[in-house]
Amino acid sequence: MYTTPDTTVLTRSASVAALIAALSGTAVAAPNTAPAEPELQSYSIDFEAKVSSDRRTNGLSDTYRRPGAELSMTAVHESGLLAYLQLGTVAKENFPDGDRTTAVASLGYRWGNPSAWHFGAGVAQEMFPHAQVKDAPIDPFNGSLETATTKFDTTYGVFEFGYGIFEARYMLVMSRDFRGMNTSVVCGSAAQIADAQVDPTYAEAINCYDQGNHHSRGSQLLSIDAKFPVASNTKLITHLGYTKVNHFRMGDTLDYKLGVLHTRWGFDFEADVVGGLMRNDYYGMTVNKNGDIKHMDRAALVASIAKRF
Repeated sequence: MYTTPDTTVLTRSASVAALIAALSGTAVAAPNTAPAEPELQSYSIDFEAKVSSDRRTNGLSDTYRRPGAELSMTAVHESGLLAYLQLGTVAKENFPDGDRTTAVASLGYRWGNPSAWHFGAGVAQEMFPHAQVKDAPIDPFNGSLETATTKFDTTYGVFEFGYGIFEARYMLVMSRDFRGMNTSVVCGSAAQIADAQVDPTYAEAINCYDQGNHHSRGSQLLSIDAKFPVASNTKLITHLGYTKVNHFRMGDTLDYKLGVLHTRWGFDFEADVVGGLMRNDYYGMTVNKNGDIKHMDRAALVASIAKRF
């Protein structure tokens, strides 16, 4: 059985951590003795736990448009070195045979002025434990018996740049497949959608297979984000992104997010309109084991609560 993978990525790479916190421990000073200078940490480690009504990666749902959760850790050294780890939930409908979990690990280096021009570069690895599409035909409509087993793990090269509140990120897929996107998975997904829609022509699937056997190394992603302060504890959230899928242009996607972030009682409350515009939204559909279809790219109001510590 084929299953449509989410055709955009997300691997999220590390974000800028807060300025290094100052430790100030003070003992009782002896007479005529100057107080000790406060010591500065050479690193910071920050955590964030988040639950949301739909966990999306660049506009497309990873949780079959159901609620999800994630836990992130960002570690930053004063030299500019940083590490990022995120654990999250996904759906088996999107990533079959998996453990309903994903992990993103990233290592990189940042430099520049956080309030002016700043830059970053690194590598990121996105993992989906045990998720795979097994023994999928490569070209069944032309009599081929060749099959392939595909995993969804993806490696990215990352370059970031920004000015003030504006952040931009460019990502290049270095692994053989981008989130499992190859001929056996993408075209097999189209065949599965035709089955669910009772389409005897299989037109999309046949057209896909006729393009030959391909992988998606070299896919590119570009995104621009900004958070505009509108009050002391409220920000306007904006995001615009574009995914260019190598050899599978029907999966090219323009994604967007517009919302509000409000901080109160130590929690971040966020509500966003999130969606994606695929070149061919036939490939934005995912079929579950009962033959039901959902559009992963459809715009939706996504609400979330996060706690940083």
